[in-house]
Amino acid sequence: MFTPDNLLWLKECVAIFFMTFLHEDAAIIASAFATVHEDLPVPLAYVSVYLGIVVGDILIYGLGHFAQKNAWLRSKIIGPKVERLKAWLQTHLVRVLVLCRITPGLLFPTFVACGWFRIPFLRFATVSILAGAVYSSIVLTIAILFGDLVLNQFGYWAWGALALIIVGFALRNSFKSRWSKKTEKAMGDLPPSFISVFKKYMPDLKHKFHGMPTLDDLKKTVMKAEHIPNSILYIPVGLYYIFLGLKYRSFTLPSASNPNIETGGFMGESKSSVLNMVGPEQQTWIAEFATMHRNGVPGEKDLENAMTLMKEKNLAFPVVAKPDIGWNGYGVRLIEDSNHLLQYISEFPHDENIILQKPVPYDGEAGVFYVRIPGEEKGRIHSVTLRYFPFVTGDGKSTLRELIENDERTKLRSGYYLGGKPEHVGFNETDLEQIPSEGELIRLSFIGSLRVGGLYRNASHLITPELTERFDMIARSMPEFYFGRFDIRFESIDKLMKGEGFNIIEINGAGAEAIQAWDPNSGLMTLYREFFKAYRMLFRIGHLNRARGFKPMPFHDFIKAIRHQNRLIGQYPPAG
Repeated sequence: MFTPDNLLWLKECVAIFFMTFLHEDAAIIASAFATVHEDLPVPLAYVSVYLGIVVGDILIYGLGHFAQKNAWLRSKIIGPKVERLKAWLQTHLVRVLVLCRITPGLLFPTFVACGWFRIPFLRFATVSILAGAVYSSIVLTIAILFGDLVLNQFGYWAWGALALIIVGFALRNSFKSRWSKKTEKAMGDLPPSFISVFKKYMPDLKHKFHGMPTLDDLKKTVMKAEHIPNSILYIPVGLYYIFLGLKYRSFTLPSASNPNIETGGFMGESKSSVLNMVGPEQQTWIAEFATMHRNGVPGEKDLENAMTLMKEKNLAFPVVAKPDIGWNGYGVRLIEDSNHLLQYISEFPHDENIILQKPVPYDGEAGVFYVRIPGEEKGRIHSVTLRYFPFVTGDGKSTLRELIENDERTKLRSGYYLGGKPEHVGFNETDLEQIPSEGELIRLSFIGSLRVGGLYRNASHLITPELTERFDMIARSMPEFYFGRFDIRFESIDKLMKGEGFNIIEINGAGAEAIQAWDPNSGLMTLYREFFKAYRMLFRIGHLNRARGFKPMPFHDFIKAIRHQNRLIGQYPPAG
């Protein structure tokens, strides 16, 4: 016969058991509460928590195993986080399983990966059972003692506060798209820092920006607008876009600006497809590249495909890897060898394309903004913007970390260099403690976008008839291309002004920003004026093309493409 107390304890044990499936720490807090306030026997609390943890671990392992046979389940739970664990599980299984037990947000993808990669069940179960026993015993004991000695003095509300803290941490980690650098470093090797690869393959570029004008005329290195959060800064731009959409009776009219590019190149377009639009006679200006598809298979198979493709295209390491659907430098990294390429591929979203591009060995980088009005024979260069990679200059006394933290510009984006941003590969501790020699220029990132601290200078005074003719020929070789920005690397200013000595690394369409407006010598009103001018040209071109019979993209498809790109950005491997 069950007594009322026995029935109550049984209900509590069952509830605790199933609660572990939702959140182990919450179940431990609940069991401690039941022990302190409901007189649940401590052994029953331990057994309920422990059995729930072990059964939950086995079920998660089973999900990964079953995903090999079920396409729907595979699409839901097998992604870059799971793929990137393979090497760690094969070499550090015990270490990884123990670490994920105490690291929020890491347990589920790790145990799924164990099933997916067919880690022997007996090995997995043994480690899981032992780790679960130690973890549950220690944490539950602490919770019971803490509750009995402290929380009980404050009443029930203290338990509620503790539960809210636990839930808060759970939600915080559930919204993170990537693991922390600290966690990754504890589990295995991180991608090499940019500086280690850069110094090895391009040592002659480290002391100065060859071919670029000096920055001596800069009155300041940081624009006031850079201190304003983007969510606030772009409100007037968004309102102006809405105004133009109402004026021209279409919010997707920019998609008609370049009719042969998806969304007109506003967002979500294939970068490789745009590069391939350049006519055969003008392809010599495009940096050599190949495009590979990331299949939903273990990374080694895709690596084989990548190596074969590189051989066919005469590409060799180092190579630049970047997403085919990209924006603002996310996921762009200089890859040193096949091992690092495998790591990059394994972290990349399934069923998406990767561009492998030959690095252009020039320091000079610029954005050439091109516009051609439909019906006109020739186009023009609207602006030229020089892009300086983020850098610091050594003084012979300060460490690299100190230089970064004390520089007016780099300290704004210091998280990217010091390892505080999961979407970017920062420097390791050894690099940060080095003392650069006096006058030595240290480049802080392979990419030079404003997002990671790049500095933009309006260089429209460099526009010459020769430069205009060169880019007009390139643009007119692309069917129905009217509005966009050519991102280039160039050898020298003199050659660039002659329309020579450069390679195109990317072509942006309707989404091309008027980046010359970000010159630190410009003011906030200048920035908005340039943005508004670019949008007026964009909508006008779309309007003229609509009159020629090109229909704007349906609103639903337009938004779908934008959402697809935004979703992918959070899944890309860290940039370099």
